[in-house]
Amino acid sequence: MLSPTVLKAYLKRLTNLSSRNRSLLLTNLPVEQFLDLHELDFLDNKPSFDLVRQLIARRPAIPLCDVMDSRLEKGNEVSKKLRKIARTDRFIEEERGSEDLYVGYPFVRGKLADGTVIHGPLVFFPVHLEPQGNKWMLVRRADESIMLNRSFLMAYGYYNQFILPDAVLEHTLDEYDKDATVFRTQLYEWLKASPLEINFNQNLFTDQLQWFDPVKKTDLDKLERNGELKLYPEAVLGIFPQAGSYLVPDYEVLLEGEALQFLQTDELPEPTSEESMAGLFPDFNTSQKPVSVREETLHTPLALDASQEEAIRRIKAGESMVVQGPPGTGKSQLIGNLMADFAAQGKRVLLVCQKRAALDVVYERLRQVGMQPFSALIHDFKNDRKALYDQIAGQIERVEEYRKQNYGLDAILLERNFDQESRRIDQTLAELQAFKEALFDETEAGISVKQLYLSSDPTAETIPLADVYTQFRPDSVAGFVEKLREYGAYLTRLGSDHPWADRISFAPFSFGQLPALKKMLGDLPVFVKTITEQAQTLAHHTFSLADWETVQEDEWETTALLTLLNADPSTPRWQWVRRLQQQPDHPLFRTGPEELERMEAELTNCLGGTGIEKSLPVTDLPNMVQRLQEAIQSHSSFVGRTVWGWFSKDKTGLQQLAATNGLPLSDETLPVLLEKVQRRIRFEILRQQIEKNVDQDVTAENAVLTVRLARQALEAVRRLNAISWLNALPESRLETIGVFSKTVAQLLEIGRRVAAQRSQWQSFLSESQIQRLWQEPTQTDALIRTLERDIDLLIETDRLTENFTVSERDIVQRLGDTGTVGLFLNSLHLAWIEHLEGIYPILRGVSSLKISQLETALQESVRKKQTLSRQILLVKLREKAYQNLAFNRLNNLVTYRELSHQVTKKRNIWPVRKLMEQHSDEVFQLVPCWMASPESVSAIFPMKPGLFDLVIFDEASQCFAENGIPAMYRAKQVVITGDSKQLQPSDLYRIRFETEPGEETPAALEVESLLDLATHYFPQTQLRGHYRSRSIDLIDFSNRLFYKNSLHLLPDFHQLNRREPAIRYLNVKGIWENNTNETEARAVVALIDQLANELPGRSIGVVTFNFQQQQLIQELLEEHALAGLAVPGLQPAVPDLQSASANAAPKSASASPTSTETTFVKNIENVQGDERDVIIFSIGYAPDVRGKLSAQFGSLNAKGGENRLNVAVTRARERIYVVTSIYPQQLSVDNTANEGPKVLKQYLEYALSVADGSYAPQPRRTERVPGARLLKDELKDTKTGLVEELPFADLTRKTADLYEGLVLTDDDLYYESTLKDAHAYTPFALQMKNWPFLRVYSREFWRGRITIPSDPPKA
Repeated sequence: MLSPTVLKAYLKRLTNLSSRNRSLLLTNLPVEQFLDLHELDFLDNKPSFDLVRQLIARRPAIPLCDVMDSRLEKGNEVSKKLRKIARTDRFIEEERGSEDLYVGYPFVRGKLADGTVIHGPLVFFPVHLEPQGNKWMLVRRADESIMLNRSFLMAYGYYNQFILPDAVLEHTLDEYDKDATVFRTQLYEWLKASPLEINFNQNLFTDQLQWFDPVKKTDLDKLERNGELKLYPEAVLGIFPQAGSYLVPDYEVLLEGEALQFLQTDELPEPTSEESMAGLFPDFNTSQKPVSVREETLHTPLALDASQEEAIRRIKAGESMVVQGPPGTGKSQLIGNLMADFAAQGKRVLLVCQKRAALDVVYERLRQVGMQPFSALIHDFKNDRKALYDQIAGQIERVEEYRKQNYGLDAILLERNFDQESRRIDQTLAELQAFKEALFDETEAGISVKQLYLSSDPTAETIPLADVYTQFRPDSVAGFVEKLREYGAYLTRLGSDHPWADRISFAPFSFGQLPALKKMLGDLPVFVKTITEQAQTLAHHTFSLADWETVQEDEWETTALLTLLNADPSTPRWQWVRRLQQQPDHPLFRTGPEELERMEAELTNCLGGTGIEKSLPVTDLPNMVQRLQEAIQSHSSFVGRTVWGWFSKDKTGLQQLAATNGLPLSDETLPVLLEKVQRRIRFEILRQQIEKNVDQDVTAENAVLTVRLARQALEAVRRLNAISWLNALPESRLETIGVFSKTVAQLLEIGRRVAAQRSQWQSFLSESQIQRLWQEPTQTDALIRTLERDIDLLIETDRLTENFTVSERDIVQRLGDTGTVGLFLNSLHLAWIEHLEGIYPILRGVSSLKISQLETALQESVRKKQTLSRQILLVKLREKAYQNLAFNRLNNLVTYRELSHQVTKKRNIWPVRKLMEQHSDEVFQLVPCWMASPESVSAIFPMKPGLFDLVIFDEASQCFAENGIPAMYRAKQVVITGDSKQLQPSDLYRIRFETEPGEETPAALEVESLLDLATHYFPQTQLRGHYRSRSIDLIDFSNRLFYKNSLHLLPDFHQLNRREPAIRYLNVKGIWENNTNETEARAVVALIDQLANELPGRSIGVVTFNFQQQQLIQELLEEHALAGLAVPGLQPAVPDLQSASANAAPKSASASPTSTETTFVKNIENVQGDERDVIIFSIGYAPDVRGKLSAQFGSLNAKGGENRLNVAVTRARERIYVVTSIYPQQLSVDNTANEGPKVLKQYLEYALSVADGSYAPQPRRTERVPGARLLKDELKDTKTGLVEELPFADLTRKTADLYEGLVLTDDDLYYESTLKDAHAYTPFALQMKNWPFLRVYSREFWRGRITIPSDPPKA
């Protein structure tokens, strides 16, 4: 994670072995931090050394001087210095929780081996400074040991190039004698035995202090010799921070073998790879892959919002991350929930923060949910040891009680109910998630169903699209819609009754074809007239265009008919045709062509071959057949032939028959005669049938022709009947086959001409136009006129039409002449709505009770689960305390026995670190949650990787990066919370070593804060809910300028309607003199008095823009208090002026502020982390006595000065008073080096606008939901008072200047919100802040069921 180069640079910063460290080199005594004890010589009628004597004697309280003595000016001056030191001491304690006030005695002076000059204390006596009555008292901090100056010891080792043993570094003087002489003797003996070479000056054994010698470094360098150190009887009361030195051993562990080399040289080794340090830190998971966290695993006993829950879920999924927490966004609430949740899982949690107030707030959160016994708060690891040990002992005593509490039936039911509500939340959220995904999903239709709801009307006209809508996705119809819109414009221009409305497409035409088209239209009437006259002549009637089309269609059949009729013999055949035409009941019509064809074939067969016998009458034919058969039979044998020849009666007749048929009578001719007679019989049968069908006599000679002609005539008639226009010919055209054929041929030719002409027309005219013009040729004039006028419109219109696809043309046809884009889109969107609601039936839930029931169920379960979380949390914590207990055979508890002994014994009490080294597992079982400063962490916890499952840093922007690394090493997972838009680390009372920047300075050395460092390695999230400011105008400036409107504030309904400006601008016209503005300072004091009456019970904070103004106001207030005048909740420099005990419990975030909060006066550098009901700014900057306003902005003009201002202006809960001597326009900031002064001017302008009532809140601007339409845009109406104004709702109902309620939609705020936020957290917040509200959905608007009641909905 960090290279050795970086770690070594951090170590060098921490060791601070430079001359700027006042624990090493004290060249003068600044009055706010130090006092030479010799100044107290005989002020209380005792020598100054008597103070040291009493310190050595462990006196609990030592009088110094009077707080106020009108007779002794010197005493009053010393008292004033003591008050300033007490103020500084108290400030440090409140800020960091550390107690850094010591009496340093004796002092070491000289040079180390390398020539480093030293002038600082050897021994520190821990003390407090407080007045008791009218006496300043030096109070011993009994829980902290008398110790050696650790900074001096480390410098001694560093510059003399050897490492001091731990026994020297940890050496305390508590066991030394209480007699001053013996004490000094023991110190002398110890120094002789130690590796420290310090000369014990004999003057030290005289019971007398000498004045502190304020020697400059350059003078010391000349006066002292290298390697010589001496002790002097100097004693100084002052601020000597020591805690940072406890971080150094942790870095030595991190660097291991390299630490010694580093401490021995100023030269840093070449940087090694980042991988070489991989083993020094846990492998923090920085993956942002989503990991599902089940509701039942979340144990959050404190209320939380969506952004806090998002952070918790990501952290529970294993991410180490940075949580950006702008002012008032609930970082402490988040941390409290995180600590509770991890502790409920049996995890060890550590909260690290430099600021005492931040630790106190989180501790109070945990106390509120019953976690106080399981949470340890360490402000000062030395002074808080007793309270910690008492807490551990109490936990051990309650182990059996915890077991009994958990074994009750209630605990079992509790867990069951918790799991049940958790599952119910998960199930409800799953259904709501399905609804939300369906509402905004774009994968199916290309746009969301929400957009379809807002862009369609189920009551409007539609066209059927059920069969084609899937070919037109709403997201991809823009091109078609644009074409359709253009097409519609042309249609509108041309009109539906345009003569060319039914034209063919003119898309391929050009203006150059206009002459040809006009000529065609001009020739058309002449041609129609000619054809009509010819048809009249031939057919005695006119032919329609359809008739001519029929003629053309029948040409082949007609030609075939003429061929049939004109074949020889054509005349008799035509006669047959005419006969059949004239005799529609002729029997031939009842004979099928097949029958006639059969007859013809049989006749041909019958009359062919030997032919038929024609001489016999028909009646003789059967007898003749018999006679011939007998003759043939007789001739089959010789005898029969002989007998027949002599005796047969038939011989003569047969001979005559044979002769008649030209045959001799012989054996060979008898069969021939038999066949001819039989053929005759068959013919006679056929003849009768034919005569019956043809209705005329038939002979053997004409039989075949008669049947053939009849058959052909019948076929011709049937063909004639099939050709309708031939039936319409007049009789005169049917007289002969020749006339008929000629007439038909002429008509066919005319038909061909019409077809050819029609083909030419079809190149320019549509079929309907051709038909219409054939009937009314005179319409060509109108066509020609409009063509000349509109040909370009027609061409462009049809070119647009050509660009439509087949399916698009189908839509255009369905739309017809009235087809508008709106009609198409409405129809399309309705079709897609039906489609999507078929896929996602949950969408209909907003129109039934489904969604509202889900929302109600979610809210009930969230409330129940939060209550259950508190109870189940304590069950799990109690369970952890008694898990895996061991008992001896007498059933006595063995677990915790040694731990109990160590925390309850009265002598030889172990340091906390030793206790944790020996018994950390048992301690963590009893107390899994810890809160401490970075220095305390290093002082009390072993340097073990992964000692804590989760380490959380709060206010990380104010934590130096090097201070946080050791605590991170102890973590399996880390969470860094802070705000990069607030103050960077600073410490007015500690000096750190700064590495000179180089061209290749690692990024980790370029950043100051742990927060900035962490952003290089961990993913980030931001908290967005703002809960501190009760009015929008208190936070809106910062929200806009610093946080890009990402903060969400919900003010109280009634308070917002009071319309009182939360910022007041008071110009007192003061003068800037000696870096102070006394007029403003006195105005501030007067304002505090005024507020005590106007706003009783409110807590007050004063923020100045420089240290001198802060000191002035503080002194004026203290004088005010000392004069007996009431200063509400004043936080004075001395405890007896406080309204609350110095050891009072940490403040409660939910309690009334006035019960615990005091009035503070701070400058802009150190107000971060504080908040009050009322904040008073003393701007200070003003014209001087000559009227000149200098552009001297102090720290505001430094880099990051704008962040200082951001911190200051976000401290107020209820009201801000800007006490100033200037107006914004008086500030000239164009040429300032940094942004701070410019932002100050902007804020003064803003404050003035709020104060004079010209400020107005703005609606929150978000990334719009997919698509362009929003429900609120459809609903808002200034006439009905529905406006988009407040940043926490979609719409606001407003009458005159009063808000009546809110309207929540499914628009952008809903889209960006989590489901819990939209359906639970937001309704909870609105109800808590008394806001009436109504939730509406796009589907209800679509159905026309949304009505915003005139009376505001109930909260």
